[in-house]
Amino acid sequence: MIKIIHAADIHLDSPFRMEDLQKAQARKNELRAAFSSLIYWVKTEAADLLLIAGDLFDSPHPSSDAVDFVLTQFRLIPNCRVFIAPGEHDFYAGDSVYVKTKFPDNVTVFRDSTLTKTSVTTVSGDRVNVYGYAFTSPIMEKNPFSSLTLDKSDEINLICGHGTLTAAESKLCPITLAEVRTTRADYIALGHVHNTPGIKKIETTFFGYSGSLEPRSFNDCGERGAYKIEITKKGGTALCRPAFFRLAKRMYATDTLDVTGQTTLEGIAQAMAELIKEKEYASDTLLRLEVTGKIPPELDSSPKTLASLVSGVFYCEVIDNTTPLFDLDTLKKDPTVKGEIVRSLLPLLESAEEEEAHRARTALRYALLALSGKDITDV
Repeated sequence: MIKIIHAADIHLDSPFRMEDLQKAQARKNELRAAFSSLIYWVKTEAADLLLIAGDLFDSPHPSSDAVDFVLTQFRLIPNCRVFIAPGEHDFYAGDSVYVKTKFPDNVTVFRDSTLTKTSVTTVSGDRVNVYGYAFTSPIMEKNPFSSLTLDKSDEINLICGHGTLTAAESKLCPITLAEVRTTRADYIALGHVHNTPGIKKIETTFFGYSGSLEPRSFNDCGERGAYKIEITKKGGTALCRPAFFRLAKRMYATDTLDVTGQTTLEGIAQAMAELIKEKEYASDTLLRLEVTGKIPPELDSSPKTLASLVSGVFYCEVIDNTTPLFDLDTLKKDPTVKGEIVRSLLPLLESAEEEEAHRARTALRYALLALSGKDITDV
């Protein structure tokens, strides 16, 4: 039996775009911590191979600090063979990190856009063939293993690479299920898709995406980590046992909250607290919350104000899609400047064109907030 750890899309040195700069820096540190956890897991599992299927770094030219960090981590697992297949973010070319850096002896970096084979013998005596390739630019229009067909044997055959399954028009190494089937490989470790759909099997070949190691944005909702794959092979037939492990410290989530009927910010804060409790969001959660519904126009529903009402999560980004609830019949009879503003906007407020009416409602809301002494610069 051999034991493989399959990871991808780590994107070390990735910027985290958040309004809170301290938390953005914390996320960069947590990304490194997730990679350290991956290496620790490799060591404690005594894994034979670590397959990194692309985008270890977020660019071909990461900081020297990030490179030194990675080299230090790899030196902690000298008995594990590490295979890196550069992806579209950290492609192998020119003066990229993989050209300029000398990696430890246990690390193999695939350097060519054509398929390369490396054979190793594990401590248990299993013969393993690892096929891999590298992006040598940000695009790759052809699948390097499209014509590979392996003979049946008791040697374990693996493929490690970055690519896009079932998207023939993709410029990022399009891979078809027919090509997966034809390889007759025992396991294909893929990178590029951050949301892992799990490990699948087609005929005798197991394949799949590990997903990203740590989520980086609200496009990466759900758990993140890597796979342990145990493979035994007898009589030319392999049995794979995949197991997913969460290694990420944080989770991203998106949700919607309708606050219709709430007349105070305190009421909205309470509704937010109930949602967070119900969905079991916690200190490991980065939440993007869309707030909808009709609320009194005098309420400050700016994203900054609404986000300040949220507690119990690591970070919250609010999208304000509320609609001001005006009593137009009363306002248009108002003898003060409020009534004059309403009467001037009335044709637009009653417009059949929703975009035009929305702009008018927004203008009226700003006016009423300003007249009540509210700061509208962040609204």
